[in-house]
Amino acid sequence: MFPPLASVIAPGVAVALEVALPRSFLPPAFTPWMLILGVALMVAAFALAISGVRAFKAGETNVDPRQPALNLVEAGPYRFTRNPMYLGMVTLQFGLALTFSLDWAIPAGLILWSVLHWGVVLREEAYLSAKFGQPYNDYLTRTRRWL
Repeated sequence: MFPPLASVIAPGVAVALEVALPRSFLPPAFTPWMLILGVALMVAAFALAISGVRAFKAGETNVDPRQPALNLVEAGPYRFTRNPMYLGMVTLQFGLALTFSLDWAIPAGLILWSVLHWGVVLREEAYLSAKFGQPYNDYLTRTRRWL
C-alpha cells in the first residue's frame, strides 16, 4: 500500500459512506468547538507531515517509501515519533471528521491507521533494522512508534 494513496482513499470512502449511509453521532458541521478542534487537528496533521518531509530532505534520504532509505533520520519530529508523516495522515482523518461532521471518517481513520501500521510501518521497521542495524535498533528503544 502506497501511504499517500491510502490517505486520499480514506476520506473519499468516508464521504461516500456519509452520503450513502448517513449517521449523526457527531454534532453538526461547523459547530464552533468542533470547528476549532477539527481545524487544530488538521493544522497539526499538516505540520507533522511537512516537518517529517523536511527532516527527510535535511537528512538526505528519500521521502517516497518506494525508494530505498539512504540515511537514518532522527531529527525534527523523528525525535518524538518514528512515523510523523503517517501520524499526520491519520490525524487528518479525525480533523476532517470533526470539522465536517463526517461520522464515517472516524472508522476510516482507524482503518487507515491499521493499514499503515500492519501494511507499511512493521515492514518498514524490519527493512530499516536490517539496513541500519544497531543504530536503528537503538532508535527503536528511544522513540515511540506513534505517540
